Amino acid sequence: MKNIVFAKSIGVAALFGVLGIQTASASLVLETFQQFSGTGHGTVPTIVTFQNVGTETGCVGLNNGTGSVLNSGVCSTGGDTKGGNLSQLQPLSAADVTNAGNFGLIFNAVQPSGGPLLVTDIRVAFYTSTGTFLYQSAGLKCQATSGGPIVDAGTGCLLTTTAQGTGNSGYLVTLDAAQQAAATLAGAFSSTSNLVGVSSAAGGTVGGSAGGAETIFLANSITAVAVPEPGTSALLVSGLGLLAFALKRKKA
Repeated sequence: MKNIVFAKSIGVAALFGVLGIQTASASLVLETFQQFSGTGHGTVPTIVTFQNVGTETGCVGLNNGTGSVLNSGVCSTGGDTKGGNLSQLQPLSAADVTNAGNFGLIFNAVQPSGGPLLVTDIRVAFYTSTGTFLYQSAGLKCQATSGGPIVDAGTGCLLTTTAQGTGNSGYLVTLDAAQQAAATLAGAFSSTSNLVGVSSAAGGTVGGSAGGAETIFLANSITAVAVPEPGTSALLVSGLGLLAFALKRKKA
């Protein structure tokens, strides 16, 4: 997929364990809702696309195998994963990711009318370019204080705002400092040719999937640039106009 414009993370997220050994205290954190441009199918390094009504799961794992959920880097059977180039392992180089500190994922939630969606699981796995499993995360936390709108629903993260079309918006996931160290020790970032797989589950009694296709793509959380909201852009233009006017008066 192609060029992307998205936001640098304010919050942090967590990966589990070293060399497949996971710890119960660590988890991925879903955070910061952002508006994007140029992020439709074919324009970003999409790892997984999944779609169903009610509840839905998607997974891309070892050797591009698809299914429902990652377990030690391998997808279990079933799931609602879309095939072809909509779901495939991506090398770290596809988003210029060179280390754990600039690794990120974008969860692009798409629902009719931009309705809510409950995300109950996200897992990420790393492999060498030849298919050796290195590392996998587990668990999910909801970041409700840095960018929202995300609500901790107990059974998952309720996204109160979603997109009506693929590529318009998304939620950033990154690694916290402790898990950056653990992932690095496991060799996840030893080469930019290392591959990334993902699984996710969404939908529930509240925030059930209404049939939109969710996508998760690889992102560089450091070099990404936010696309300002229309209101923010207007304020910026107004502010620059006032500044120019003040400088002109002072010069006169």
